[in-house]
Amino acid sequence: MSQTTTGLVQLISNALCHLRTSTNWNADHSQDNCVLNYTNDKSTTRDGAEAWCASILNTDQYIVAGCENPRTFVAVALQGRGDLDQWVTSYKIRYSLDNVTWSEYRNGAAIQGCADRNTVNTHYFDTPIRARSIAIHPLSWNTHISLRCEFYTKPVLTAFTQVGQVNSGNNTPMLSGSGDRNVVVPVTFPVEFSKVPDIALNLQYIDCTADSNNQVRVKVDPKNITTKGFDAVFATWSDSKAYRLIADYSATVLE
Repeated sequence: MSQTTTGLVQLISNALCHLRTSTNWNADHSQDNCVLNYTNDKSTTRDGAEAWCASILNTDQYIVAGCENPRTFVAVALQGRGDLDQWVTSYKIRYSLDNVTWSEYRNGAAIQGCADRNTVNTHYFDTPIRARSIAIHPLSWNTHISLRCEFYTKPVLTAFTQVGQVNSGNNTPMLSGSGDRNVVVPVTFPVEFSKVPDIALNLQYIDCTADSNNQVRVKVDPKNITTKGFDAVFATWSDSKAYRLIADYSATVLE
């Protein structure tokens, strides 16, 4: 099965996490420069190195990305230092869901890293990892521990809900006659949604009479739903009479 980062979220380049490292060579070689494909301004020395570069060369070094809320990690990508022949040739991944207990991906087995400065090496996890924090631990390197990197996660969807009330009004077709009768009341959302929402309607006020079988027959349904609004269709049938109906609505999307 082919693997792709299409549709995944780039955690670091979108500034969706906090980054810290075990050591930095100096302030010009910090995690600030670790994003994939980072290049400095060649006309000045103020931009620093084209990578995060550790100050100590041992397997205790790491760069960790921490998120406030859990995320689903799908892949990690590594790249070497863009301005010198320095790159990580193998590494392991550690992660934690609660930031107390840490686990090692594949029991700490080495993952193949880079072979040059700029080729991006992407590793897709065997199964997605659920974590708040995730760390890259270099195990071997060419010349120096230097890398640019990215973590790919599944999008995090948040519920956006708008609520309101809709009234059938008085003296509608539901007040007389028999059989199927309805009244359509247009509803406009205060804020337009990014996509068509799910609508829930609940009758909270019913002023009606029962039919000849002593049954109250009323309902309300959402119709013609768009990002801007919907039609609330109040209805009765048989020989029930509805004087006035009021419904509460909630409209929700995940975005």
